[in-house]
Amino acid sequence: MSMKPVIRYMQDDDVDQVVIYDREVIGHTLGKDTILNELSENPFAHYFVMEDESTHAFLGMISMWIDSPKAQIINIYVLPKYQSLGFGSVLLNFFMDYLKSYEIDEVTLEVRPSNLKAIHLYEKYGFAQVSIRRNYYDNGEDAYLMLKRM
Repeated sequence: MSMKPVIRYMQDDDVDQVVIYDREVIGHTLGKDTILNELSENPFAHYFVMEDESTHAFLGMISMWIDSPKAQIINIYVLPKYQSLGFGSVLLNFFMDYLKSYEIDEVTLEVRPSNLKAIHLYEKYGFAQVSIRRNYYDNGEDAYLMLKRM
């Protein structure tokens, strides 16, 4: 059975599941209260989930802040069991298309230097490392700051 990914706005009732997957996939979460606040109170926040069209199985998510002319990817991931199937590209293509309705000239994101698969994907989309944020993650790992000029 092949999966057909669809992307939709995150709803309040997605948040419990997202918090669990955040911890599983990226090792931390903004937390339920923060994400709910982002969804309801932050006009710059845009949160989406990707799921299978027929089964509605959760495949991944992307969250971003858009403050024209800048945008930042807060979190993006595909669940490990669905990685290497092209779903990361689906999320990034969606993101790039979504930004077209805004006047964006730069997009940034942070990524762990150890996450080579993600780095290669971001580079494929024109992101380049511009800085290192030392001891950025909870475990002390640095973050690469990556930038894409639109």
